[in-house]
Amino acid sequence: MNPSWAFTLLWAYIIGSLALLFAVRATRLYPLYLLKTAWVAFTVLVFAWVVMMSGADTEEFAKRPAGFFEELKNYPQRSREMFHANIWWLFALLWVPVWFAGGLYEPGTNTRRYLRIALSSLSLVLAVPLVSLAIRFDWSAYGHFTENYRHAWKIARMGDYFLNSVLVSACAVGMVTLVGALTAYALARLEFPGREWLNSAFIASMGIPGFLLVVPLFVMMKGWTAGNFSFMDSRTGLAVLYAAGSIPFTAFLLTAFFKTLPHELAEAAALDGASPWQIFTEVYFPLAAPGMATAAIFNFLGVWNEYNFALIFVTNPEFKTLPVGLYNLQVSQTYAANFPAMFAGAVLLCLPTFLIFVVLQERIVAGLTVGSVKG
Repeated sequence: MNPSWAFTLLWAYIIGSLALLFAVRATRLYPLYLLKTAWVAFTVLVFAWVVMMSGADTEEFAKRPAGFFEELKNYPQRSREMFHANIWWLFALLWVPVWFAGGLYEPGTNTRRYLRIALSSLSLVLAVPLVSLAIRFDWSAYGHFTENYRHAWKIARMGDYFLNSVLVSACAVGMVTLVGALTAYALARLEFPGREWLNSAFIASMGIPGFLLVVPLFVMMKGWTAGNFSFMDSRTGLAVLYAAGSIPFTAFLLTAFFKTLPHELAEAAALDGASPWQIFTEVYFPLAAPGMATAAIFNFLGVWNEYNFALIFVTNPEFKTLPVGLYNLQVSQTYAANFPAMFAGAVLLCLPTFLIFVVLQERIVAGLTVGSVKG
């Protein structure tokens, strides 16, 4: 069979299967899993390519910027070399309906378990040519990780920028978590005039684009000084700015969480003679730890990746954060034709957030529904 016709037939089969799946499960969300799987796979491949390029030398990058992923175009040819053409296409065509059929049965049934076993077997068979390509690929030019990361960490000063980002993020997250918890507790538990208006103001402020605040914040912070200390060009001032901008979101998130905590605890503590401050610090603050951890994670991710405010409000190169340092590295290494060092800097920027998502993914997912269930 002509390869072009074979690929056309395969794509027609996949599109037809997709149409059938949408028709059969029009009221279910199973088709979204296909899009999610494709997007996650694409994201993982992009990150893997960035990591791979961070260990290449400049000559290999100029010669083959796609690296191993460029060899994926030889996957059909390599498959035909390893298997008979008809057998390989049979495996490829069987994979699609088995994947779809796996979602047409209720979880826990023996049928679905057998389908998953069949899908795993077919996937392993289709992965054999890919493993063969990886084994035959020349990896000798991609062993320069130490050199590239040392260049990015010391010569390009990414280590200093990394430390600045850690200090700013830790300080900002600590301040916003404490202030946000106090604010949320007051909005959720205390009765005072204007509480609903204040809560509405916090929610409305979340819809204000941050870039609209750049000019007034610049004018305000330019005059904030304490002796020789200036908030305008310091890590402390940047952390305060981040914390202030994150308070509305944190208060909104934790208010819903504090409302789910039982009122009986406050009443029992009050009968024992506890003051309102003691009720907060000794009763509700420990119980709110899961919600505050979720808020801290989201705020850390936002602060760590923030670029515009760090560029505008910090002009001293000693205090620049990692996103700004990565941009400076990208500009310098573009003209120096040292792209692998630039990719090493990108990995340094993405690595903390990547590890947070891997280690704390359950906490992040739980944060999406924090405060949604009462009791």
